[in-house]
Amino acid sequence: MRRLELIAVEGLPEIELGDDLADLIGSRTNLMAGDRVVVAQKVVSKAEGRTRHLPARTPGAGALRVA
Repeated sequence: MRRLELIAVEGLPEIELGDDLADLIGSRTNLMAGDRVVVAQKVVSKAEGRTRHLPARTPGAGALRVA
């Protein structure tokens, strides 16, 4: 029987544009052969600079309709 264990990576800083996620995660974990790493899209977007300051955005008609 396979076992699933979820472990959060502790000690990560606030992710910013240009951060090397692999290095940040790898330096704070002891990964072993067969381990899987799952990364939230939010931190990937932050490292890639794909964020928006929402107060500076104006919602379109479709977004207002859904809201």
